[in-house]
Amino acid sequence: MKTYEKPIVIANDNLAEGVYAASGSADSGGRTDCYVVTANIHQRPETGRGDYRIQVNARHVADQGDGHHSGGQMLYLTFNQPVEYVSSNGALAGGSGTSRLAIEYAYHNNAGDNVGLGDVIVTSEAGLADPSALLACNGDCGQH
Repeated sequence: MKTYEKPIVIANDNLAEGVYAASGSADSGGRTDCYVVTANIHQRPETGRGDYRIQVNARHVADQGDGHHSGGQMLYLTFNQPVEYVSSNGALAGGSGTSRLAIEYAYHNNAGDNVGLGDVIVTSEAGLADPSALLACNGDCGQH
């Protein structure tokens, strides 16, 4: 088994366009080039609470491309160790008990939009690190 290595993002103002790092590919076949995602553990297990809470935020940047809207998303969180899914503002699509969760959301996003996906709550052994995150877009809001 490979050891997880967290990707490093380096800003470079000399580039002609933004480049966004993604970990893995979207199993759903959705677009993965139009969201910038952050996922940070902001609460760790303490006396009386044994879970990790991960704040997930995303920015839909289709206004820098074809201008599409989105009506459905699939979030992929890849951890450094197995986790058990507890809850989120989406619906678990798979992966509880593994190091990669898939969570489905149904937010309407304009071409340029900020999305607070909220907390993803998991349990795991000590030593859980911030996950890498990828958000796949269905590319169609169903309205326009």
